[in-house]
Order: sequence, then C-alpha cells, then structure tokens
Amino acid sequence: MSASGLSEPMGSREALRTQTEDASPSLSIRKAETCDARPLAALMCQLGYPSRADEMTDRLRDILQRNDYLVAVGILEGQVVGVVAAMMGVYIEMNGRYGRVTALSVAKAHRGQSIGALLLAHAESWLRARGAAAGIVNCSTRRADAHRFYEREGYRVTGVRFHKDFRSVDPETHPAVS
Repeated sequence: MSASGLSEPMGSREALRTQTEDASPSLSIRKAETCDARPLAALMCQLGYPSRADEMTDRLRDILQRNDYLVAVGILEGQVVGVVAAMMGVYIEMNGRYGRVTALSVAKAHRGQSIGALLLAHAESWLRARGAAAGIVNCSTRRADAHRFYEREGYRVTGVRFHKDFRSVDPETHPAVS
C-alpha cells in the first residue's frame, strides 16, 4: 500500500479497492474496457467534450492496446462514476520522462467524495512506476474548481497552453500545416 492508501498500480483486470475518507461505500479502480464506452462518453460530455459511445469505443480500442497509456475507471456500487487517463512522455528539453494526466472526470452526482483525488493518486502511482519524474495536467481556463483541486493535490501553474485545431485550418492559407 502507498501513503495514499492505494495499492500499487494494477497490471490486470483485478479491481483496486479503496475507502473514501467519509467511509462511504468502497470505490473500485480498474483498467477501462471497451464495454465502459457509454459511461465514459457521458463523463467526457460533462467536461464539455461531446462524445458518443461508438466514438469512445473506437478511442478505447486505440488507447487500451498501448502500454504507455492508462485509462482507469472508478466504480461505485457497480456503476462507473469516474475516469482518469494518463500517458508517458519523454522530455526533449532535458533528460527524463514525464507523465501527463490527459483526462479526469467524476460524475456530477459523485463529486466532493474524494473520488477525483483517488483516481488522480492511482494515475500518479502508475506514472511513477513507469519512471515519470513529474506529472503534468492541462486544464481549461474556465474550470476554476478544477484548478483549485489540482493545486490542493500539489500541482502548480507553470505556463499557458495554446491550442490550434488543425481540422479547421485551410492548407491554402496556412501551407505549413499541410
């Protein structure tokens, strides 16, 4: 068991059992499966990323075969109530590897129960076990509650993220994109 109360990261389909701080029913954390596509799509929609179950199934098929990517779900009373996704990266600007949390979502009805903190701790443990020297999280500027959450979890603001959607760029006017 780690200091956070979580077992070491799972390498199989066996669920990880934990207790939330308020002694509510136990939360299981396990690797996501394609059969989780519908609740995961709903969780992405809650983050503001419209997703359909069939699209999530396709994403999961691509992601779950990779050994440098984690998608784990939190299960409470038999229902998927949260998801965390993380991946490994390699620094070019210095030696070492880093981990990036690419998604963290808890169903609105289950927020405030430490589920997000448990999912994040699970992802951090998985990243550390793979040699990550640091964890990075990108979070939309409009999510002030999430910013406070990540700061409570030990993350600090170090920069600004810029985004350019290549699907909407015209190669005629922006030839460097093509």
